[in-house]
Amino acid sequence: MFRRSPGQRSFVSAALLAVWVFASGQAGAGAQAPLPAGKDIIARHIDGIGGEAAWKAIKSMRAVGTFALVAQGMSGSLDLVTARPARMRLRITLEGVGKIESGYDGKIGWTIDPISGPAVLSGRELAEMADDSSFDAALYGPEFIKEFTPVAREDFGPTPAIKVKVVLRSGTEQFEYFDAATGLLLGFEGTRTTPMGVVPTTEILGNYKAFGAVKLPTSVRQRALGFETEITITNIEFDTVPADAFDLPPVIKALIKSGS
Repeated sequence: MFRRSPGQRSFVSAALLAVWVFASGQAGAGAQAPLPAGKDIIARHIDGIGGEAAWKAIKSMRAVGTFALVAQGMSGSLDLVTARPARMRLRITLEGVGKIESGYDGKIGWTIDPISGPAVLSGRELAEMADDSSFDAALYGPEFIKEFTPVAREDFGPTPAIKVKVVLRSGTEQFEYFDAATGLLLGFEGTRTTPMGVVPTTEILGNYKAFGAVKLPTSVRQRALGFETEITITNIEFDTVPADAFDLPPVIKALIKSGS
C-alpha cells in the first residue's frame, strides 16, 4: 500500500488515473563506498518498518487522507483498503472531477472514473494492479521479486541513497532508492501503464510514522505526464476491513457478464 507496502503501489495507479481524468542525480558524497548486498538492503528496510513478524501479523489495512493535483490547486479525499493476500480498493473524490475508484479482488482488476466510465483491466494494466495489491510486497520476498540488484550510491532528491534495480515476478522493472542512513524506501523511478500509454513515473515517499508496531510513509508524491500529485495519509488502522469491502461494483459485474 505504499510502494512497496500494499496500497502504496495502489496510489501509483490512482494518481495516474486522476491525471488522465484531469488532462483528457548526481552521485552522493559516499559514491565510492562499496555497495551493500541486496539481502542486507532488504533486511535493513524490513527492520526499519517494524520487522517481518509485525508486518505478517496484520491481516488488513485501511488508510485515509487527502489527494491533490498540486499545480492545478485541486484536492479531495482518499480512502484505501487492502487485505491479504492481494486485495485492494481505492476511492478518491476530487473536487471538480468527481469520484475515481479502482480495485482488485485477487483476480479481477477494475477502474471507474467520471470521463471514461467503468473498465475491467487486462494485460499489463492488470499485472500492475495485481502487483499493487500484493500485501507482502513490502517484504521483498522471492515469490514477488525476481531480481534485486544494487547498482549505485546516488542521491534521491536531497537524500543519499542506495539505488537498486528491481525486477518483479510479473516482469515489471524499475529503480528503487533506499535511504543510506535509515534503510527505508525513499521511492522509485520506472514506467506505468495509463489510458495515454506507458509513461515514465517517479514516486517519492516521506514522513514515515509509526502506526502500532509498523512504520509507514504518510507522504507520497508522484510525477508523471507533466503533472505532480501529492497524497497525505492522516490515519492508518489495521484489521478493521470487512470482507465485502472488495466485492465488485455492480457496474463492473455487468461489464463482465456482458463480455465488454
